[in-house]
Amino acid sequence: MGCAEIVRKQAETLAMFRSAAGSHQWERIHDAHYDWWMFPIDQPSSHGYAYTVSPEDIAHLKAIPGFLSDYLDGARILLESWGWDLDARRFIDVVDADQVWQQWPIRLEKCGRSLWLFEQSDAYRSVRDYALSLMADGVSLRYRDRDCGTFFREHL
Repeated sequence: MGCAEIVRKQAETLAMFRSAAGSHQWERIHDAHYDWWMFPIDQPSSHGYAYTVSPEDIAHLKAIPGFLSDYLDGARILLESWGWDLDARRFIDVVDADQVWQQWPIRLEKCGRSLWLFEQSDAYRSVRDYALSLMADGVSLRYRDRDCGTFFREHL
């Protein structure tokens, strides 16, 4: 698909994220499909290689004015929808009823892996802290036949 399509779809999805967060309609985020272009990684997905990024793609995306701030805002809102404050690196004290973990470990792993690839260290550490907190509370990060927690345990 290329970088232009990632940027286009990210902008479209981020507008929905912002609207949903602004109106506390977290289920709109939970029910959406977004992780491929919101948090692109270096591995194929159910879309094949359509949203797979190379180091050159990552450098190109990072050079686009506004991309990184929007990318990080998407991560911030996603984690907020799960009850986690990305910037403070902790659970949010008062949340809405559906502003909780939604049992989507693959989305959590893709978000973390993408932040790590894009060298967004602070944001990655926060997502990793969230994943490790979930696992410490006994939450399984298994998705189908894979342990999505492995990435966070290996990339400290």
